[in-house]
Amino acid sequence: MDNLMKYTIQLAMLSSLLDEKLISEREYAKIKVELERKYRIKVKFSG
Repeated sequence: MDNLMKYTIQLAMLSSLLDEKLISEREYAKIKVELERKYRIKVKFSG
C-alpha cells in the first residue's frame, strides 16, 4: 500500500474521532500535521 493510501485511511479515522468529539480541533490539527510529515504529504495552499 502506498503512502497516499495509508495517509487517506488514517485521516479518515482521525476525522471520525473528531466527528464523535473524542478529540479536539487542536488535537486533530496536530495529529494531521504529524501524519502529513510521516507519509510525506505535500499540502498546497491556494490564495
